Amino acid sequence: MKNNNNNKDNQETPGTRPGGLFDFIQQTNVIGNVIAAAATQKNSFEPLPFSNSSLFEENYDESSLRININPFATNKHIFLPKTPITVSVSAERKHGAHIFHPYNYTLSFTHGEHKWEVVRTFKEIKDTHKSLSKIVKQDLGRSCSDISQEEYKDDWPLFPTEHDHLISSNLIGERCKHLAEYLKRMLTYPPFRDHPNTLQLLGVSPLSFMIGLSSSHIEYLLPKRTGDNVYYGHFSQIKLCCDNIKIRYAKRWFILKDTYIVYTNLENNNLVGFAMLVDRAFRCETKIKAGAYHAVEIRNLQRNLILKFKNAQQQKDWHEKITWVLNNSGRCFNDVSLLKNGSYAPVRRNQLCKWYVNSAQYMEHVMMGLNNAKEEIFITDWWFSPELFLKRPTDDLQFRLDKILLKKSREGVKIYIMLFKEVSFAIGLLSYRVKNLLTQNGTNANIRVLRHPEHSPSGVFLWSHHEKMVIIDQSVAFFGGIDLCFGRWDDDLHRLIDLGRQENRTELDPPVTTETHAYNLANLAQQIQKYPKERAIDVEKNTGETDLNNNLDDSTADIKIPLESPTVTPSKPDALIVAALMGNSIAKFKLGRNNRLTTQLSAPAQSSPVYQPDTPTNSLSIMTRGSEKSKSFNMKNEKVDLRSLKTDDVEITTDHNKSNISAISATSSKKTNKHLNTSKFGSKASKYLNVPTDPTQADVNDVDSNNRKDRVKRRWDKFKKTVKRRSHNPLNRLRRRSSGSDSSGDYSEYTDSDEEGRHSFNEEKVELPIISNEGHYWIGKDYSNTYKMDFKDVHDFSRDQFDRTVTPRMPWRDEGLVVIGEAARDLARHFIQRWNQCKREKVRQNDSYPFLLPKSYQEPFNYDYTEWFKEQFYKCEVQMTRSLDAWSGGISETEFSILNSYCDLIQKSEHYIYIENQFFVTTTDPVRDTDVKNMIGGELVERIMRAFRDKKKFRVYVVLPLLPGFDNPNAIQAVQYYNLRSIINGDFSIYKALKNRGVPDPFEYITFYGMRNWSVLMGKLVQEIIYVHSKLMIVDDKYVICGSANVNDRSMLGKRDSEIAAVVKDEELFQSVLDGQKVLVGKYANSLRKKIFKLHLGIYFNNPNKIDVQDCVCDEFYNYFRSVSKTNTEVYDEVFKCLPSDNITDFQILASYGEKSCLSKVDPPAGKKELDEKVNGFIVDFPLKFLCKEKNFFPDIRTPEGMVPIAMWT
Repeated sequence: MKNNNNNKDNQETPGTRPGGLFDFIQQTNVIGNVIAAAATQKNSFEPLPFSNSSLFEENYDESSLRININPFATNKHIFLPKTPITVSVSAERKHGAHIFHPYNYTLSFTHGEHKWEVVRTFKEIKDTHKSLSKIVKQDLGRSCSDISQEEYKDDWPLFPTEHDHLISSNLIGERCKHLAEYLKRMLTYPPFRDHPNTLQLLGVSPLSFMIGLSSSHIEYLLPKRTGDNVYYGHFSQIKLCCDNIKIRYAKRWFILKDTYIVYTNLENNNLVGFAMLVDRAFRCETKIKAGAYHAVEIRNLQRNLILKFKNAQQQKDWHEKITWVLNNSGRCFNDVSLLKNGSYAPVRRNQLCKWYVNSAQYMEHVMMGLNNAKEEIFITDWWFSPELFLKRPTDDLQFRLDKILLKKSREGVKIYIMLFKEVSFAIGLLSYRVKNLLTQNGTNANIRVLRHPEHSPSGVFLWSHHEKMVIIDQSVAFFGGIDLCFGRWDDDLHRLIDLGRQENRTELDPPVTTETHAYNLANLAQQIQKYPKERAIDVEKNTGETDLNNNLDDSTADIKIPLESPTVTPSKPDALIVAALMGNSIAKFKLGRNNRLTTQLSAPAQSSPVYQPDTPTNSLSIMTRGSEKSKSFNMKNEKVDLRSLKTDDVEITTDHNKSNISAISATSSKKTNKHLNTSKFGSKASKYLNVPTDPTQADVNDVDSNNRKDRVKRRWDKFKKTVKRRSHNPLNRLRRRSSGSDSSGDYSEYTDSDEEGRHSFNEEKVELPIISNEGHYWIGKDYSNTYKMDFKDVHDFSRDQFDRTVTPRMPWRDEGLVVIGEAARDLARHFIQRWNQCKREKVRQNDSYPFLLPKSYQEPFNYDYTEWFKEQFYKCEVQMTRSLDAWSGGISETEFSILNSYCDLIQKSEHYIYIENQFFVTTTDPVRDTDVKNMIGGELVERIMRAFRDKKKFRVYVVLPLLPGFDNPNAIQAVQYYNLRSIINGDFSIYKALKNRGVPDPFEYITFYGMRNWSVLMGKLVQEIIYVHSKLMIVDDKYVICGSANVNDRSMLGKRDSEIAAVVKDEELFQSVLDGQKVLVGKYANSLRKKIFKLHLGIYFNNPNKIDVQDCVCDEFYNYFRSVSKTNTEVYDEVFKCLPSDNITDFQILASYGEKSCLSKVDPPAGKKELDEKVNGFIVDFPLKFLCKEKNFFPDIRTPEGMVPIAMWT
């Protein structure tokens, strides 16, 4: 920085006249300059010879200057390869300068595209020359001053040794030329150029020319005094004590970049220190306190530090440079007016964005991004599964996440992973195992994993790091609600079944009715009575005997009759076990080899036998139940031989009739004999069907029994033929409305035929997801159902947790997005801020975990990253928002910009709002509500009230998981209680607030939904909730919020979980229709919302009725959407008796709900027909009346879930 205070000594002083003493002085100066010039020409230069000409060769390229190369490595190259450094020097006489150093020299350098200036004294330049002379003396064995002029070479640097105070102002220009020539020649020789003293003279460091970082505005070696992080406490001064007792200053090389200031430790291999990022609280003050001369104090949200300078000019230079940064390159992070909704990042325009519905394509594109990474990979997840396959279906290890990361680490890419450090006894995420696996027990220097928080001494036990991000080279950012872990991968079909190469039996088991079962049992009893005792064989003598009755209690004879063995085809059952009623007796059986039975008869119970289907095991049970505990009395043993019974389709013949029945087997109630393989069967009975006690009354004495039997058999035979023609798969339900007959053909014909008329814009054909029979989509623990059982033994990742032939998987619904450009840098900035704070807390002294630096925002994005994906991207405005606090990011002010953005978009919405979220915990009155504080519910009420007063249509669609994703009933109750409390129950619910304010029918404005799917698994109808894990809001087809934040206080208030989300506003608009009016909508938001709605309604792959989803506000579409959801809900309840349900209003009904019959057990063909013909898509009604008669079904205080703080659930 030049000093503008020019010296006026040689100019005429006002009030003096030429002549006399003044002329004498002038003449004397001229004579002195001539003498000095003559002396300079003779012996005032000292050579700096090059000791080894081979060292001029620079065998490196720009790749060594990339940010992934450690800046403190011993072989680190600092300057651009094969790029000269040009030098110019100017001098300026200092006002009141030291007598021996009267001039300041401004050294101007140009190196490639980098230009910078430094101000140095002659002494500083001379000291550098002396340091370099020592190198020459070591190489040549003699001093530079001993070299005679005859030995000089033309290219040697010649340093002007004349003392600065002997150079007059008339000759200073010549001195500057000599210095410039000396520096130019000296900088051509790498050993001189890279010397630490030369770097200090030039004001450069290993970070100066690093590719991706901005040019340095100023660099210098300064003493610093650090202040404590605001989270851990402030420096406290004791009265009457001297500061010098407590203050410790250390010299560090400080570098001012475009949006941060950082320092390196010259004494420790230029180790990069903690970077102070420019944020909304960033300040630089010179007036600190009395006695703090030539110092500045720098503050931001994370820390403060004090720098000391040699003089006032240096202090002024640094203060001016920092102020320039705050007003220019760093203004977007410092000017509060640019930080909308209190976010840490500004709105970025012209960003490339792409959305993802479900995680199949998201994970595949993440894999592409990882494979194309050149320098750095940042990953943060709530749960991270290294053995996750990112592309499916496959078992090729090149697509597995850990193999990809290890491969990139071997290529030199730096990989930094931050994981949530769980409370191990509460959550089994095994983050420590992940760390050891990826870092290869710390031996892989290119992969570094940090886990946070430390539960002690911070005391953070309830909150978590919830962000899900993958950032490639700080230029491409994937994020949203999708963790890279087991159970998350899913596609648009939301399959329940994944048997791989094992064939799934889609032919349904025979219908189960009271009449047919009574008839069959009667026939079995008569058949058994025909066999004489002497033909019976005691199977107890056989070595393969399995006793099914050892553990049956006296009150119940429980014999299960499975619809199908899960490991064999229906025509070849492993064994035949027949339950028969002999008169009024109940038979107990023992199974031996060759399908032979031993029966043990007992006296009739005091109540009728009850037929019990067993839902998760594909089996049926016969048991006796009564109003009181039944008793059975042992009778004389009789033995029966059933060897003559056929096992092909289990045809049992009598003299006057015959019937088809499924393969029959038996299991014990709880304790099963070791010879019986119980891994294929469960024991969870839920629905009951009464059967007459006397079999003769059921069919033999009924004149219409044969007719009824024949009708059932004919209907079953007809249905079997239909099933053979039309094999069941997830696409059948998407085909059914295209024609009156069954559809068949290649998958390629199922494309999106809904052209949307004049409202559409370049819609491409929808490709059907690949249906593979080669292997599993979900391998090992990835095949999951948290409603049945949460993840266990995750370390044994390849072993199935469920029997796939019995338990359907729980489909997963999620959304994510990718951004390219400055918004990706903003997200990387958040990661860097958290990483640096975590390193500072946990591994401050571990140099193998470096502090990270943000890349420059001025760097052009020359590489076309969209070429990785070959997909359509949209141009949008993007602002990154977050929830962050002192514990999660080390900042002094809590940030809750995600909540502010939700409220802002709700307020400015004009036509509709679509919300898809894992939770919905909010309030309409945060002042009176002591449990919940976020105001999203209140903002929705205010917006609906505005529409109600203006008599305008306004729609709010909310899609939630029908039940929270836990296998613990108390945890489900806790979350569901607060969901319903926010929606319809309690004083602070949305529906009650609207009713209280005069809205007659809130459902005209806001409705809530869930998602389900069904299939056929090994001959049995199955269904499951599609677990909605999304964190999405779409407004008016113009705005989208997508990220990791749930609608609850944990995610929204900032003080709890750390979250990230993007607010996306379309820049590419086109004309569309909402509420029958022409409006401008965005391509990004509109295309996302249309796909979601088509999937909900089952018209994404095939839309024969041309259902138009463009106008989601008009009455016609709104009523159609609600009717589809209502019909789906009713059919699911009729076929499966699903939980939760509006029919369950209290715990008493819930306890007996499983005993009710349903079509999936009583009449599967009829149930499948209902599902095929009436269920469209996945959407169902959210059960708002579930347990509505229970005033408070929150878990009891005596339970663990009831004992934890309420904030855990809100």
